[in-house]
Amino acid sequence: MSPTRESDRIETELRRSILNLELEPGAAISEAGLMARYGWGRTPLREAFQRLAEQSLLQIIPHHGVVVTALSVFDFVEMMDAMGLVIGPAASLACKRLTEDDLTRLDDLTARMETAEASQDFIAVADLDYEFHCILADATGNRYLGKYLLHLHQVARRFNFAGWKRDGGAQQSIIEHRQIVETLRRRDPQEAKVVMLAHIENARARVMGSVNPEV
Repeated sequence: MSPTRESDRIETELRRSILNLELEPGAAISEAGLMARYGWGRTPLREAFQRLAEQSLLQIIPHHGVVVTALSVFDFVEMMDAMGLVIGPAASLACKRLTEDDLTRLDDLTARMETAEASQDFIAVADLDYEFHCILADATGNRYLGKYLLHLHQVARRFNFAGWKRDGGAQQSIIEHRQIVETLRRRDPQEAKVVMLAHIENARARVMGSVNPEV
């Protein structure tokens, strides 16, 4: 396996552990420990660290090491403010471009979220939620906007996951996903913008209690 391909695999495994809070926010990561435990090479591991830092999931501190980015209320507010600026126009664009197959996939993903939520499998809920928003991002037809949206959703995932675990459920979020799909089916760009903005603001309200303002 080439270093690049190995670094992709390492990145995927570390990202999942970070997003699912298996690697705790603020925790220091031992490069030597990971290499010894998993048999990973130093070069691909450092490549993975760099990419995860670009995704705001890790912080590389010169002469000190690597730490998992903390869940900070200040970062969350900034991220949600950024999301609020772009999610409405993005929803309007997606509303015009989504195919019937896309809408069927969104329905299916929402149904699978409901099943996962019933068993409190919040890892699966988070995976499905991201896949849901991947479809919407792609449907904007703008690769720059889509990439930015998915970056924000990756950052938001840990906050959402923490909130669902704290509250013991993700029912309201899933109900809102149903409403989003129903609105998109009506092909009303303005209504899609309003519903999506409401979803983001509701997520902001739900999550605020799960982050530490002192981080």
